[in-house]
Amino acid sequence: MSKFTSRVATLKSPGEVVFETEGLGEDVGANDILCESLVSVISPGTELAAYRGAPPLRPGVSYPRLVGYCNVARVLATGKSVKNVSLGDRVLTLQGHRSHFQVHSSDVLAKVPPEIASRDAACCYLFQLGYNATLRGDVRLGSNIIIVGMGALGLTSVAMSALAGGRVFGVSDYAGARERACDFGAIDCFPRASIESLLAKLGSELAHVVVSTTGYWADWRIALDAAGDQGTIVVLGFPGRESNLVPFNPLESGTFYAKQLRVIAAGHSPLMPEPRGFLPFNLRDNIRRILGWMSSGDLRAASLLSGDFDGLALQEAYESLLRRNNDPVTYALIWRDE
Repeated sequence: MSKFTSRVATLKSPGEVVFETEGLGEDVGANDILCESLVSVISPGTELAAYRGAPPLRPGVSYPRLVGYCNVARVLATGKSVKNVSLGDRVLTLQGHRSHFQVHSSDVLAKVPPEIASRDAACCYLFQLGYNATLRGDVRLGSNIIIVGMGALGLTSVAMSALAGGRVFGVSDYAGARERACDFGAIDCFPRASIESLLAKLGSELAHVVVSTTGYWADWRIALDAAGDQGTIVVLGFPGRESNLVPFNPLESGTFYAKQLRVIAAGHSPLMPEPRGFLPFNLRDNIRRILGWMSSGDLRAASLLSGDFDGLALQEAYESLLRRNNDPVTYALIWRDE
């Protein structure tokens, strides 16, 4: 007989969130852990695209699908062979929006230090995506960085690029987002209509690195124009995902070839260290570093969160993000009071 009943968020079809039930027993496997979710955070780019019914990024069945991957939970039980976590620990995993779960102990990305709030720690993977963009773009001390789009990943890219020593500038048409970009470490943030002013401010060098976080071809145009000679465009968004019309050659010779630009996809990191030490910037170690920066106050995760919703109010949270009332970034879903 099941001791716990998990409520699991499932996107049945575009615009239709349902919560299915899943029974979990009290007994766990030797290497497993049983957890109750405390907080999960919406990854707005990925989740809202699925909620709207945007074309899938990979072939295969799109719906029904589980949603979410930013979860902090408390350990309720551990298997007899589990060594890396203990009863009562708060753990960060890639579990989705759900009230309880049982997983292998190796799925734990990190234990959350006591000084970090659960809702802040649940933002770690969003910062990891910005960190990955910074690493892939080889951001260096003093280099000019332009981040296009000031959603959650734009802001985390600003924060991580500034932490790496870049001279960071943002691009957004939303006044609130521009203000937040500066709070996260940008020198300035410009509306799209003022791109020429931004380029003039950079001078002839233009940008060493441009991070593109949106799917708009107009923003890809900005990236091509803003990148300097031998520059790098790091792609965190998906240009053209929801557009069948390509208004210009995205690899035109006048910019891409003439400037000898590099275009690099970002988003995925190796999951764990490699025994010989060849993968120092893997997901687990990156998360550990990010938690350290949160502990020291170098990263202020709370600024990403525009409010809280009850865990079962996921669809309401999605609709609020789509309406953009008060220009939200993302929301925390609260599953259990601590």
